[in-house]
Amino acid sequence: MKKSIFLFISLFAFSLAFSQDKATNTEQMKWWREARFGMFIHWDMSSVAGTEISWSRLGPKPLDIWGDAAGTGGDSIYDNLYKKFNPTQFNARKWVEIAKDAGMKYLVFTAKHHGGFCMWDTKYTDYSIMNTPYGKDVIRELSAECHKAGIRFGIYYSPRDWHHPDYGMGDNSRYETYMTGQLTELLTNYGQVDVVWFDSFGKGESVKYWHADKVLELVRKLQPQTIVNNRCNYFGENVPSLKADFDTPEQTIGSYQPTRNWESCMCVVEAPKGGWSYRRDGKVKPFAECIRNLVGCATGDGNLLLDVGPDPAGIIPSDQAGRLAQIGEWIRKYGFTIYGTQGGPFRNGKWGGGTFKGNKVYVHLYESAPDTVSLPALKENLVNAKNLSHSNVKASMSNGKIKIISTPADRHSPDTILELTFNQNVTRIDN
Repeated sequence: MKKSIFLFISLFAFSLAFSQDKATNTEQMKWWREARFGMFIHWDMSSVAGTEISWSRLGPKPLDIWGDAAGTGGDSIYDNLYKKFNPTQFNARKWVEIAKDAGMKYLVFTAKHHGGFCMWDTKYTDYSIMNTPYGKDVIRELSAECHKAGIRFGIYYSPRDWHHPDYGMGDNSRYETYMTGQLTELLTNYGQVDVVWFDSFGKGESVKYWHADKVLELVRKLQPQTIVNNRCNYFGENVPSLKADFDTPEQTIGSYQPTRNWESCMCVVEAPKGGWSYRRDGKVKPFAECIRNLVGCATGDGNLLLDVGPDPAGIIPSDQAGRLAQIGEWIRKYGFTIYGTQGGPFRNGKWGGGTFKGNKVYVHLYESAPDTVSLPALKENLVNAKNLSHSNVKASMSNGKIKIISTPADRHSPDTILELTFNQNVTRIDN
């Protein structure tokens, strides 16, 4: 999705700067906050080359954050990969089954990335999957299968378009007409869309080209129930009426922020040979790291959107699918400590963290945690401590403060979980 660690840090900083002032506590956010875990899918004709989606395309990147000049030049190799794109083994039902078995509650699919290639039957350009040897609308199939399976369906759409000849030209109005026409297609032809995931409009002088507030008004009008990430106005004007529903730290776990809805987007394939799309030599992240990422998000009161990169045949590679299956096994045992919880009631850290609901607190203790973890005082009284991981970790409470005592031999990889029961519903503390 992005091309450097520097950008990851920059995006997170901008995320905090341009996000909503406080969490959006609307009914439509309820399912999302309870879900905690979703699947991101970056896939298009770039999979034929096995290179980074869009970013491996040579040529100008108009209106981009690095200030590249506008222009009409392109990449004759990259731009013609679609002529070889024939994912005959694409099976939307199988993808949804993989997501569901992994414990993922929603799915966000890249309809159009920065390179401009469209993965649906759009009337606004011929640069789409309909003009590949495959010639089928994968978004129609995928959205239908998500709806059948009870998986919430989301669409990623990049306002950037380095392929379109009108992008960044003149006052950009012709391209904006193109973009809003495509968004109208996506939000009227595929049933309920639960998430619209934008990926920024550019920054600096480029703000004069955009009317992000009008774009958001269109989304709200066509799909009133949908939720929208903070990159609709990510690098644009600070329009007061533009209130995003959630923030999007990238390739890093968001910090403990119970006052703001947030979602970390991360790849299941690790760097340096991995990225936001298919790599022939990509290597999946270790199981323990994946679980710690999920737990880190939940204990920080955020979500995890975990990305997979299908191959050019349309298959989620076996190593990626296998890792998701492992995560699913863990979630079937311990998902009740993740789903429907709040992060806290105390701040998480390198040692682990907590989630809570009702009168239960679930303490997640990482393998690398210190032998003694002292937690801040709670108003409620501890009634019982149960070790869900079948180890000898001990928990006690004195003067309201909880102390967790263990040895390295007691702590399991990737996560040791304690269930603490209190005499009444737990409330979050300020810390």
